[in-house]
Amino acid sequence: MNRDQIILKLQNYFSIYELVGRRTYKKYGNDSWQFFETNALHCLLIIREGINDSCTINDWKWGGKFSQRGLRTNLQQLFRKYFGKSILYLSGHVLGCAFDLVFKNTSAIEVRKWIVENAHLFPCKIRLERNKNGKPITWTHFDTKHLKRNPKVYQFDI
Repeated sequence: MNRDQIILKLQNYFSIYELVGRRTYKKYGNDSWQFFETNALHCLLIIREGINDSCTINDWKWGGKFSQRGLRTNLQQLFRKYFGKSILYLSGHVLGCAFDLVFKNTSAIEVRKWIVENAHLFPCKIRLERNKNGKPITWTHFDTKHLKRNPKVYQFDI
């Protein structure tokens, strides 16, 4: 499947404003797709179709509190927090290859389990956040940052 086909299928599930923040959408609108790595979009499509459950990434457009769960830019809070402290910040979110997903009826633990069991479906290696401060996170973070030494699906703690 090529990039255009992936985006066309993703548009059945997400509008671009669900993947970017307010300022990015205001400036680039539908052209905001350009900021995402193709493999990350393909993985997002595979997960969304495989889980087959309503999924939220960013909900700022409807007055929600999430705007940084897809692409993050230098004007968003998380990025500025690290920049202001001169801390290197190379999250997959700023590289256009990470998403944080919350499914309506499927827990993050179930989603991560499905991803591991279906690793063969993905076009590349992916990384999954598993725990934060020793506790399972309630969202599914995945990214396509690649390290040769990592297995096809690599789970890590933050």
